Amino acid sequence: MRPTVILLAAAALLAGCDGREQQAARACDKAVKDKLAGRSYELSLKTLAQGAKSAEGETLTLTAPIVFDKGLSSEYRQVLDCRVRFEAGKDPGVTFLQFNWSTEDLKKD
Repeated sequence: MRPTVILLAAAALLAGCDGREQQAARACDKAVKDKLAGRSYELSLKTLAQGAKSAEGETLTLTAPIVFDKGLSSEYRQVLDCRVRFEAGKDPGVTFLQFNWSTEDLKKD
């Protein structure tokens, strides 16, 4: 019985660990889904959250690679830049969303 109580307590703690980085990553992901409706892409929320950095005020900047058309001959990569502002009593809001070309995919002649 005791291990069950410990596991339940640990699960409750983990469920409550929804930091600002994860909230910001989800807000960015939703903005990307809205912007790219119907397009095929892959974006890691974990990588996005891990790359979060504080900016001025209550803002986080997040950067992560994003892959379009993964596994297809048309596959290409870009870097997602996203800024999320936190305001009391409101859901986190995306204030900036930009896709930057990755120079790794450029062919050298």
